[in-house]
Amino acid sequence: MDLQILLAAHMSRRSHLAEMSASAEDRYYRDQVTLPGLGVRLLGVIATTVGVLLLLVGMP
Repeated sequence: MDLQILLAAHMSRRSHLAEMSASAEDRYYRDQVTLPGLGVRLLGVIATTVGVLLLLVGMP
């Protein structure tokens, strides 16, 4: 079965848009754009990955 056909069969035909004020719309989009905070653990994983990649690239 084609993926597009499967998705089309399960898509809702109802509109989920609700009327909202300008300030509510601004809050909605501001909340959607904010990035999650990077935790210390995630920064450590990123630093370790970058360090290993630099070691591998620098080796002859």
